[in-house]
Amino acid sequence: MINELTKWITENPVVTTWITIISLVGVVGTLIALILQIKDKKKKAIFYTLSTTVLVDNEVSKIEGIKILFNDEPVSTVVISGIKLWNGGNEILEENSFYPDHKLKIQVPEKEKILAAMVIEETEDTCNVEVQLSEQKANEAELSFYCLEPRQGATINVYHTSSEEGSINIDGKIKGGKIANKTIEVAMEDGEMYMSTGGHKIFFDGMIFNGPKQIISVFNEIFGISIVKTKKK
Repeated sequence: MINELTKWITENPVVTTWITIISLVGVVGTLIALILQIKDKKKKAIFYTLSTTVLVDNEVSKIEGIKILFNDEPVSTVVISGIKLWNGGNEILEENSFYPDHKLKIQVPEKEKILAAMVIEETEDTCNVEVQLSEQKANEAELSFYCLEPRQGATINVYHTSSEEGSINIDGKIKGGKIANKTIEVAMEDGEMYMSTGGHKIFFDGMIFNGPKQIISVFNEIFGISIVKTKKK
């Protein structure tokens, strides 16, 4: 009986087609259900991007007749880092979303200093994002906010003395969440263009990558990330 049914199905293309369609619909339905399940899964996250510009470096400070002071104290290097920070999860974040001893903060290397920091833009005035220099550590600034709904955040300018690449960092520990650097850097090395995401570099070669660099700007619109152009040291 089973053999006859199998033979009848194989000899009728219409039946075979419908079985294939039903199978595909089942697979697609399963995939959609999995995607929705992943999307609806509760997650807490702070995402940020960085862009850094050296305003005054050691070479400038060595020029005779030039003296750089900050609060009447000499400094040899002044760097500005722009930080875009936002709620990258799907849950509201509040002050109590962080562990008491691991609050949100900005850091530069221990031997360096944060000279000043200020919030220059917020997505909503209800965020109430504030930044304050640490009284205990010269290389830290403390970040606070009332609440951040998903995709809400702020832009912060930080003036500091560290010109080392990748030296500024956002630290803290969210209860059941994470903090992630989403910066993508675009630079040239030995005549080749590459994209860097921290510990990894992706090199590009060929004519298409020697053309207009505006093509890469579409990444910002598609993935919600920032592109930072850096110069080879």
